[in-house]
Amino acid sequence: MRAAAYCRVSSDEQVDGFSLDAQRRIIEDACLTRGWTLAEVYVDEGKSARGDTVNKRPAFKRMMEDAEAGLLDVVVVHKLDRFARNIRVTFEYLELLAHHNVKFVAVAQDVDYTKPEGRMFMGMLATLAQYYSDNLAQETRKGKAERKAQGLYNGSIPFGMIKGDHGVPVADPSTLAGLQMAFEMSAEGHSDRHVAQALNAAGYRTRGTHGSNLFTKDTVRAMLLNRFYLGELPGERSATATPVQHVGVIERELWDAARATRERRALNRRETVRRTAGIYSLSGMAVCAHCGSRMQIQPTKGKPRLNCSGRRQGKPCPARSAALTIYDEQIGAYLGTFIIPDNYQARLYEYVVATRPDPGNDVVDQRRRLEAQAERLRDLYLLGDVERSQYVVERERLKRDLTLLDMRAQGQVSRLDGLAELLANVRMAWNSAMPEQRNRLARLLFEEILINDDQVAAVKPRPELAGFFLLDYQQRAGLSHTCCTGGPDGIRTRGLRRDRPAC
Repeated sequence: MRAAAYCRVSSDEQVDGFSLDAQRRIIEDACLTRGWTLAEVYVDEGKSARGDTVNKRPAFKRMMEDAEAGLLDVVVVHKLDRFARNIRVTFEYLELLAHHNVKFVAVAQDVDYTKPEGRMFMGMLATLAQYYSDNLAQETRKGKAERKAQGLYNGSIPFGMIKGDHGVPVADPSTLAGLQMAFEMSAEGHSDRHVAQALNAAGYRTRGTHGSNLFTKDTVRAMLLNRFYLGELPGERSATATPVQHVGVIERELWDAARATRERRALNRRETVRRTAGIYSLSGMAVCAHCGSRMQIQPTKGKPRLNCSGRRQGKPCPARSAALTIYDEQIGAYLGTFIIPDNYQARLYEYVVATRPDPGNDVVDQRRRLEAQAERLRDLYLLGDVERSQYVVERERLKRDLTLLDMRAQGQVSRLDGLAELLANVRMAWNSAMPEQRNRLARLLFEEILINDDQVAAVKPRPELAGFFLLDYQQRAGLSHTCCTGGPDGIRTRGLRRDRPAC
């Protein structure tokens, strides 16, 4: 039995304590007693299980994916509330494990989920786990309200400040200069992206529940709008508000200057977007080959350019921007030489058969099975094992199935002809189309377009067109096999055969 240990704690304080080690030791002892092999240990540190989504628990999500892939036989936790504190999530993922024949064991409760009484008891435990979580959340809200009434902060202390005497936030000598620099740069008219790059270059990093990371324009924006730095609490600006215990670390004049400059920049940006708004040929299609971020199209003096959104966020991406017309010309040249061979139907059929996960669904195989059934039915009738009335009914059913199969095959041929005609027409239409029309054409052909600086590095065809693109490449290269995913003219086709490496 390949066992997976799942350990989780909700707070950073528990991470630094002994809870994770205790959970792991208990699970290891349980596996050793039962003779199971501990294949993997999945740990979510400082992650809550109260929500109805598992995206915030990466280790849990990875464990469920491994279970679906058949890599695990049993999932072991210390208690059920380590697995989930939400009733819907609990039963949804327990059912998922059961569907893939993966057992579930909560060591402290020792419940067998595969039995009716085990399901009933598991339901009681799940209800109690959610009750505890909901009650704790209610008490937490009550405690936060009381802290706010006393003029104390709630949550993580923001960048530039630390916890002082009696828990009251004070200026952080090690990061206050960076905070001051950010507000001064904003007041001078620098964008949030430039501020983020300056902070990162100076060695500063964010702080909070997501750990220490590089600054981005979004984290800078949240920081520059945080009135905590003025000595205020959220929603506490009236004259009758409770006095706040911490003092401000940013002068009111600097705060107002930075806010005024930001509002002026935002107004100018909205006006620019209003004047230049439109859909371009690669809108929503281009992906950066360096970091995988989406490429954004930004009009610069009336000439749109492609920029990496990750780099604009402040990430260390080396991608260079280039004019959109460069990529349009490359795609037009690629489509202009697109080749569809005369015998494409037979060759495309061969490709579909080679890449289809279930060959049993093939039209030819189905016809062969139906004809074999008809032959066996006739033999049974001649031998007297089947009465005439039953023979007639079964024979008519098989005839009807064969007729429907022929109609389906003819429909597939017509669909292939339609797709081939689409490709023959679109390559002629690209050069004469307007930007919005080119975008519609690109979306008909591709799922995404990979950009490497000033080159279109690869295109990922839509699934229904993947075979045509492969035939085009084989026609150019003179290949007869279907394992290659490369392409000519500097542009490759991606994702045609994900189950095989490229040649």
